[in-house]
Amino acid sequence: MTDDLLKKDLKLTFRDFDRVVSDREFVDLTTDKYGDLQTVQGRENLAQAIINRLLTRRGELAKFGHPNYGSRLHLLIGELNNIKQRAKAELYIREALAQESRIDAVKEVSFAAPTRQLDRETMKVRVRVKPAGGENEFSILIPIDI
Repeated sequence: MTDDLLKKDLKLTFRDFDRVVSDREFVDLTTDKYGDLQTVQGRENLAQAIINRLLTRRGELAKFGHPNYGSRLHLLIGELNNIKQRAKAELYIREALAQESRIDAVKEVSFAAPTRQLDRETMKVRVRVKPAGGENEFSILIPIDI
């Protein structure tokens, strides 16, 4: 039942959670050893959907009938990774995830403080959500280039 609420989608291979994501990366579908398209469902699909929503510029899908899909995080590109910008990023994240019907609540948005030069260009965001359908809360870590 919960998997039905959190839905199923094609699995994408564009966001490795251990490295920096950039707009120049290519998104691709994944296949198994037989060449069949792979899918994700449940919490894994919701995590993929959260990342897609946050890293898609709001308005980018307007011509496909989804003018409000995405976030405003792209507005932070070129800004310093400081307290003021992280506060804006939290607002943009909460605003975007409020539109996701599979999330009952965004429990926490937190940021790792920058410790070196690379961290000044990348926000490391941890988002903890309560999925719809009584599913247990879970967190994902998302590196966002700014």
